[in-house]
Amino acid sequence: MSDNTESKLALDPSEVLVFEGPFNRSVSRKLVIRNTSQTQRMAFKMKTTTPKLFYVRPNIGVLAPEQKVSVDIYMQPILQEQIQKRHKFLLMAAEVTGDITDMQEFWKMQNPNETWDTKIKCELVPSKQDDFRQAGGSAALSTDNKDGEVHFDAQEVSEPMAKLLKQVSMLEDEHVVLTDQIESLRDQAIGRTFFYMATIIVIILAAVAGAYYGKTHL
Repeated sequence: MSDNTESKLALDPSEVLVFEGPFNRSVSRKLVIRNTSQTQRMAFKMKTTTPKLFYVRPNIGVLAPEQKVSVDIYMQPILQEQIQKRHKFLLMAAEVTGDITDMQEFWKMQNPNETWDTKIKCELVPSKQDDFRQAGGSAALSTDNKDGEVHFDAQEVSEPMAKLLKQVSMLEDEHVVLTDQIESLRDQAIGRTFFYMATIIVIILAAVAGAYYGKTHL
């Protein structure tokens, strides 16, 4: 179809999802999807090239006219062999004209020529604990899979698991802060110890020099 998703749905962020490290823990990001139509209901569905790495809540749904939804995207701790892969999302949209009893069945029955899709880039921004940066995806919009990529349905995480992931992320943030504070205190302690030792050495040298001077000149 000549139209595209962005003419039906507004995205925030609109082009790229930025995940900030460290990546040895779960990282989350929000994607806000808004139905721009004043009269038409729109169905949406999230797909990804790496379903085992990303969990999405919700990953599928229907938006009333001008309604919006905040989608939570959780990225699992990344493995070394996954660093070089291009991780991408595909957001699909379709008009809804009647009642829907089964969302999965609704999408199975959709004519590809009557659906819209857009690719969303993923960008990994390293923290000081990370030494890599991986960007993938393309801002180009398409209604087919011209580049040969395979997109899978994004797995939806349950509400209890989503809360648990958020709590774990908060605890890991606190751990990073406490670690930085401990390192700072340790550096300060080392600095004070060095100062005390230097002072003692100077005093000893001064005493030795004084004794030598007194012995040779008095």
